[in-house]
Amino acid sequence: IGILMAGWSSNNKYSLFGAMRSVAQIVSYEIPTALSILTVVIVAGTLNLQEVCQMQKGGLFNWNIFKYPPFMLITFLIYFIASLAEVNRTPFDIPEAESELVAGYHTEYTGMKFAMFYLAEYANMFLVSGISAILFFGGWDSPFGEFLSGPAWGVFWFVSKGLFFVFLQIMLRWTLPRLRVDQLMYVSWKVLTPISFVNIMAVGLWAILK
Repeated sequence: IGILMAGWSSNNKYSLFGAMRSVAQIVSYEIPTALSILTVVIVAGTLNLQEVCQMQKGGLFNWNIFKYPPFMLITFLIYFIASLAEVNRTPFDIPEAESELVAGYHTEYTGMKFAMFYLAEYANMFLVSGISAILFFGGWDSPFGEFLSGPAWGVFWFVSKGLFFVFLQIMLRWTLPRLRVDQLMYVSWKVLTPISFVNIMAVGLWAILK
């Protein structure tokens, strides 16, 4: 909503175009993101993130990403790709495509207003990275079981895992070219969403039969 309002209130057609693209992109990629999170909910049997972390205690191989192979690994990859699109990171940074839209929804903003958009983007990057760490990588628990565990170590492990995924997102920005708008929508509706549906059914069946 903030991006749409920013683009619309700029009285600039390029800004409005960038904002509209961003809304279409975020709405589209919320579906595979939600389906990935629901797959973890099926495995955990709860929506409580603390309980999701508790069930991954005991070290590296208790993490959700290693369960129901290879379906939870596929779930994580879908979540990670969709989260890149959710926070407008390369190769999904269509809303701020400098080569096409000048700079997208923040074209008319300078100074602190411009800084707020960038701070929000990087805060969102850490948010989706933190959720990724909790859902798939044991959250604040140590990968070595009881070794190096405790309240202070919990903060260290959670921040470290989150920052690792932030670094991964920054590294992808240096590496991958930007997708076209039609390719962006194709990836969401014809690749990630069908795979997410098949994946959630496979994990659900496995959990029932187990």
